[in-house]
Amino acid sequence: MMKNIFIFLEDKLSIKFFIIKFFILATIFLPKSLYALSGKEINNHIKKWLESEDIRSNPQFSPNKKLPDCKQNVSYERYNNSYKLIKVSCESKNSWTIFVQTNANTLKQKKLKASIKNKILVLNKSIEKGNYIKKSDLTFIKSPKKNIFYYSKEELIGRKVKQNLKKGQYIQPRHLFAKYSVNEGDPVVIVSKFKNAEVSTGGIAIKSGNIGDLLEVKNTRSGLIIKGILKKNKKVNVFF
Repeated sequence: MMKNIFIFLEDKLSIKFFIIKFFILATIFLPKSLYALSGKEINNHIKKWLESEDIRSNPQFSPNKKLPDCKQNVSYERYNNSYKLIKVSCESKNSWTIFVQTNANTLKQKKLKASIKNKILVLNKSIEKGNYIKKSDLTFIKSPKKNIFYYSKEELIGRKVKQNLKKGQYIQPRHLFAKYSVNEGDPVVIVSKFKNAEVSTGGIAIKSGNIGDLLEVKNTRSGLIIKGILKKNKKVNVFF
């Protein structure tokens, strides 16, 4: 009796070992195309991909759908340059292609673009009306402002301000006088030439002007108002 029981148990164990061996061999040797890629796996992959692009989504491919496994990497790409429809394809021998609606929320993407900041020039200290902007008065900060008028400090250095400007002020053209080589009230050097002799004295510009203009200036010593040709370095050549 006991002998029969042992024989019976031995037979059952042999069958179990045979079944286990069969599944191991099937896993190794059966064609890979027998395995399936589930719709759930595809949805999860798309969702993670779009999350990496800062886009919320809810892929709608049937989670219970089974597709032949791909011997190569499955490709995921936007269709018609839109994240709302994703083309999923396998280019192996048993190729296949599907399209998955994602319900992508592009609002998050638009908000991301809107938050991009530009570098703009502002004053790092207050400047009173009539003063000139110096290089040390300017600094760059990041701002979402789009209407940028000045991109380099050189565009603003030496410009005369029309009104009192506070620290952190975003500079616009309306804050500045027109750009002249010499502005009204600027100190100038009056140079008079007679034959080989040259005499210079201080003066004040009565009006604004550019190099080459005939400019009225006031001699600070005598108080006389005279005219001369504006040259470089705020020199005004007068002739008698």
